[in-house]
Amino acid sequence: MPDKYRIELRDVSNVAASKTAKIILPVGPRYHYVGLVHGYAGGTNTLAGVATNINEIRMKRNTKIQRICSGTQLRDLNVLNGTGFDFGLSTSVPNTAPGVVVPIYLAEPWRQDEVDQDALAWATSNWPDFQIEVDLGAATTPTLTAFAVVDNTPAKAGQGIVKWFRDQIAAQGLKFDSRLDTQDFLQQISLYPDSGGTNAATRVTFRRNTSDIVHELSNLENQVLLSQYQMTPTAAGRTANIYDLVLDHDGLLASAINLGAANNASLTIEAAGAMSGTITALIQRFGTPE
Repeated sequence: MPDKYRIELRDVSNVAASKTAKIILPVGPRYHYVGLVHGYAGGTNTLAGVATNINEIRMKRNTKIQRICSGTQLRDLNVLNGTGFDFGLSTSVPNTAPGVVVPIYLAEPWRQDEVDQDALAWATSNWPDFQIEVDLGAATTPTLTAFAVVDNTPAKAGQGIVKWFRDQIAAQGLKFDSRLDTQDFLQQISLYPDSGGTNAATRVTFRRNTSDIVHELSNLENQVLLSQYQMTPTAAGRTANIYDLVLDHDGLLASAINLGAANNASLTIEAAGAMSGTITALIQRFGTPE
């Protein structure tokens, strides 16, 4: 196993309230983890407060977005895999700047197989560039620094990464269908309550090739299944009432579903109250970079 190095990311610019900060990451290393350290003077630097003050994070390769989420959504996805993967606040410093460590996991230490864990690190030796954009909120006098855990493993031809997409699904009553893109290997879809009335999904069915049912569980059944595989869907710190459809809930990379070979794929979403507005869907897919 190659040696891992912990390095500061020094090229951080445009850190200001209500602005987009930019972090340029050196290409060449293989990135296992990136830590954003964010704080501000205008308020208490709690985990939830820092998450809220990060309006959006975009990870880019060659100007194309590979991952997109808000600070709160990042925390939701991290905590699902275990409370130990939450944002971090040192107990040895005051609750002010430098603030909170916001972890971005590229390699996934919660996976059952050690090879799978490291296989998901982002090898950048053949990338033209690598950058992270952070849209900061209005909290005054913000600070932002960054660090990473890397090794020197070169990229392989066609090597995949875990990409995050964010879609808005039109919510339409008590039960409705939504089509999915048939690309890459689908790992996870996290569905937030609807924007019209904060109604949550009570049952979700996922079909591939029209009639091939891959998943059909109530929210209760789904939460219990995830919990029994050491995931924490109802942990403190997460947004309430997210329905997490996790196809690789067993922690094995091979459990993801190959949508690249499918003719079509869809979700059927059901709720106890009529849903309206939109549902935010955070979709995780494993495949070659965009």
